[in-house]
Amino acid sequence: METNSILHVDVLEEILMRLPVKDLLRWKVVSKQWYALIRACIFNKKHYKFKHAMYITNCNDVPLFLDVPSTEDKHQTQFYLLSKQGDDNVVLDITRDFERDIPPKLANDLELRNMRVKCMGIVNGVVGLQWGRHRLALWNPATREFKDVARWPITSDYNEDVDLYGSQILGLGFDLKSNNFEILGLIDYHQESSIYDFHLYSLKTDSWTRLKEAPTSMVNFQFSDNDAYLENGIYYWLASGRSHLSDNMIISFNFSTKMFKETILPKGFLCRNDGNVKCVPWKYLLGIGKYKQGLGLFINRTVENNGGIEIWAVTKYEGDDEGVPLCWELVVRVAEIQCYDGLYISTIRVCGDLLLIIQDENSDEEVFGTLYDPRTNTFNNIGAGFCTSFTYVESLFSLSKMLF
Repeated sequence: METNSILHVDVLEEILMRLPVKDLLRWKVVSKQWYALIRACIFNKKHYKFKHAMYITNCNDVPLFLDVPSTEDKHQTQFYLLSKQGDDNVVLDITRDFERDIPPKLANDLELRNMRVKCMGIVNGVVGLQWGRHRLALWNPATREFKDVARWPITSDYNEDVDLYGSQILGLGFDLKSNNFEILGLIDYHQESSIYDFHLYSLKTDSWTRLKEAPTSMVNFQFSDNDAYLENGIYYWLASGRSHLSDNMIISFNFSTKMFKETILPKGFLCRNDGNVKCVPWKYLLGIGKYKQGLGLFINRTVENNGGIEIWAVTKYEGDDEGVPLCWELVVRVAEIQCYDGLYISTIRVCGDLLLIIQDENSDEEVFGTLYDPRTNTFNNIGAGFCTSFTYVESLFSLSKMLF
């Protein structure tokens, strides 16, 4: 390998780590040494971690990738980036970037034209995309790489005639030990035997493998693919019992150990009277996501035309590698937010703002996204309707299995 006669490799790495992805892709051709360094997975990790930290330092926030269903065409999706520039919130439409990068094979696929593409998760700057239940792709907007994921072979040891509508993709993850992007999916046989089949996709092999069935205590639970959170290679989902709300729990999956864990929800989060004697009927909507540097549980409540929110944060985990929440603390409570019939916390930004999805108080159809600051009780409409959101930082991670 060539050596650089001017810069030591450690100094070179420190300099390159500060550059945007676009510049690094151009500078790979400077020398074999630069090419090998920029392609190396360990450098990709350091670069991503550095860029993430710089957002926190400079902006006290990290950009959000927004998946917004089109209000004009139910088969269309718009993608946006929400970021802070100084004290201002800036929304950038990146839908054309997606349309530019998607391969013709997918763009012209007649099967996909009547399906809305949605984001199923973002890991290390790589966006997981999903059409319907089983057509998947990976996209790195920074490198413009696009990967058509191998089709999910829906098979089972329990039943040869699998109901495709009993299957779902749970999310995109990353195996920290093997530096591999993976996708977890399940088949639910609740109509027959209440047994789950879990399947795992590996980018390295571009293939699916069947995992062992879930623990027996997880039967009769329905996973929510819209309420999930990934941290340190561990994915957390809300799983709801089929009988009533008190059966809810958090299921976690470690992509490195391939182990499932179960956690009950914190005691007290279903307190209905907020200290008052009289209890009022209300609607619940639960969410899970990041709060500061850990796991948070979001409680969204609606009573008549008023909404309320609570945020519970994990204060203690079981072991360093297990990631199982042991202790919770109520950290945010907002008693009343005017809404018509619905209120939902999409995410909590690093700066403390909440991205809320609110149903308009004057309409039973319109919903809008707004940033809410619980410290000042102020709202800032972002100009988007219903949306799902994911933290996004550009990265060099490649979708070519040859580069691992």
